[in-house]
Amino acid sequence: MWFTGNKYVGEETSTLGQSFHRERTQKINSKPPLGDLEAGFARCLHCGQQLVLSDFDGLSISKCFKCDTPTFIPMLVKDYWLYEPLGGGGMGSVYHAFHKTNPKIEYAVKVLPRKKKNDKYLVDSLMAEAKVCWKLGEHQHLAKVIDYGKWQDEHFAVFDYIDGIRLDHLIDSPVKRPEKQILLWALQILSAEQHMFDKGFLFRDLKPQNIIIDRRGNVKLIDFGLALPIEEALNSMHDQIQGSPYYIPPERIVGAGESQHSEIYSLGMVVFHIIARKPYYSAEDVKSLVSKHVVALRVNSLAGKLPAKVNPKIISALNKMIARNPENRFHTYKEAAAELFGVYKECA
Repeated sequence: MWFTGNKYVGEETSTLGQSFHRERTQKINSKPPLGDLEAGFARCLHCGQQLVLSDFDGLSISKCFKCDTPTFIPMLVKDYWLYEPLGGGGMGSVYHAFHKTNPKIEYAVKVLPRKKKNDKYLVDSLMAEAKVCWKLGEHQHLAKVIDYGKWQDEHFAVFDYIDGIRLDHLIDSPVKRPEKQILLWALQILSAEQHMFDKGFLFRDLKPQNIIIDRRGNVKLIDFGLALPIEEALNSMHDQIQGSPYYIPPERIVGAGESQHSEIYSLGMVVFHIIARKPYYSAEDVKSLVSKHVVALRVNSLAGKLPAKVNPKIISALNKMIARNPENRFHTYKEAAAELFGVYKECA
């Protein structure tokens, strides 16, 4: 929950709840029976043909030899059967999984790319992410790590499975989000960021792809790969720019330190994206950003860049959140939350 005075914004069932299931992509249940996996085979979802697991590379997409249907090959990692891809990239892949002693308990398991699973940089990055998440403990708006380590030749991190929709997919959907809903999400993100700060960390990778909206319409932050201890973030001066250039704060681009005001900038850019249905910067602007020509880019008033009927108080708050000069932004999560909560209370 986010506390402000004696009031709070908590686990509300949002207007998203009514439309959530209609927006979800329907698919065949691909969860294989535990008995089949323990017997050493999976079945083709199209024709039911048995596929002997030892004949294939685990976590690969292989064709059924009977009907040629592409079939995902499950793999056991420690106590978890990984049976369905959920997403990922060059730093790791995430799979839907269940525990071998209790198939009803579902998880999201992150492992390294097949060809780079022994790459020291990737191994260290995955373990660092898992350790940060472990130190954060439980918070209703943060993904929770359940287990991590090395099993045989596989490094892994196990997170609780969040049944929901990534925010970037919601933004791309035709459904317009009410301002009150968007402000609730922003307040929940600030609550999660405050919890991280109290534990000694900055998130540093706020973008729609790292935000899941669960079945009740509430936020969960995922992917802690760029999180840093507060002091390290404040004194960090890396030449390599990490994070999506659409949302990273200008101070990171020029190699300056970051703090709460930097995260507030990123949140402002995310909120703008939700409302405008497009990022603040164009693809051409991003070329300048990644070339560190950030001084040439000016953050102007949002009034002309957002739909005409947007609440002026939201525009005012966003203008302060994404100010080019950190001194002109909200300095703390609590300060930003107090402003947004005031507007939230006034929304219908």
